[in-house]
Amino acid sequence: MLRLALKNGLFRPGRTFLTILAVAAILAEILMLEGFLSGTYTQLRQAVIHRGGDLIVGQSGISSFIAARSVLPQRTRAEVEAIPGVAAAHPLTALSLIYEAQGRLSPIIVMVYDDAGGPSSIIAGRAPEGEGEIAIDRSLAERYGLGPGDVMRLAAYDFTVSGVTEGAAALFTPFAFITYDGLIDFFFASDVGADIAAFPLLSFLLVDVAPGADPAQVAAAIDAGVPTADALLPARLAANDENLGREMFGPILNLLLGLSYGIGALAIGLFSFASVRSRRKTLGVLRALGFTTRHLMTGVIAEALGMALLAIPLGIVMAGGLATLIETLSPVYLVQTNDPVGLWRTAIVTVFLAVLGALAPLGTLRRLDPAMAFRG
Repeated sequence: MLRLALKNGLFRPGRTFLTILAVAAILAEILMLEGFLSGTYTQLRQAVIHRGGDLIVGQSGISSFIAARSVLPQRTRAEVEAIPGVAAAHPLTALSLIYEAQGRLSPIIVMVYDDAGGPSSIIAGRAPEGEGEIAIDRSLAERYGLGPGDVMRLAAYDFTVSGVTEGAAALFTPFAFITYDGLIDFFFASDVGADIAAFPLLSFLLVDVAPGADPAQVAAAIDAGVPTADALLPARLAANDENLGREMFGPILNLLLGLSYGIGALAIGLFSFASVRSRRKTLGVLRALGFTTRHLMTGVIAEALGMALLAIPLGIVMAGGLATLIETLSPVYLVQTNDPVGLWRTAIVTVFLAVLGALAPLGTLRRLDPAMAFRG
């Protein structure tokens, strides 16, 4: 039956190719959804991990780096650095702003840093070094045609773009980076000066632990000694932000994934049913020769599995191409279609769906009349 399934696939190569292409397209759509989820979670983790520090100190009760507003009193830095086991505490401020240019609006997060927490990957130019300089994410640079040396007007204040970063975005929002020297002029010379009370002067502290000290113990000491702040390991804070992303996007995208899997099963079932219906006379001859329903069903399943196995690599290539296109057109999105766990899960489910879909013509095979082969 395996040989028969192979010959049947080669007998009508056009139809077989279109079937494989259709299954591959469904597979690519599933991989795109999987990759979108994986990329979103990766961005949320990297937003924390790339800031550096053995510990990250935020406002008491705040357990998210991206989605929550953290405000620390100015004295917090001195209080944290007085804790035994703390080598240094580097300030970091996060400002949520809207960039308007060319008739378009873009939300951005401006990271204000001193000597830690700045851009982790510069792909053009350099990091900002003083007043009036800003480094921006590639997605922002490409959308507005900005590069090193260009002027970026943010809240009626003219920054000079010093560099372009890569991988500095989360929750579909690109990051920009300025120094504290630049923050002072920005606050007093821009439109935000009139509402300066709404913006934090200190959001987080990136803590370097002294050599030999246990970060977890130092975090506990900070929590006990500084009531206005909570200290978290970067991995824990990154996991919190990832879990937030799962709560925000997981339900709807998992529903879409479930629907996509269902569509895949229906599509494979439809192709298998149509294939059996178009070959009833041929299958009737086989039934007259003594082939049982089990034998015929084995051939149909083998044919569906063969098409699924050919569709899997084609679908992976299609998904990779679409992901590259999306990231090229809008770098703020990260679509990770090459995640090994997602690839294996999708491939296994596709094989399962092929077997499930191949059962669709089972009733037709059972009712198959051998005499059909001899009718005109």
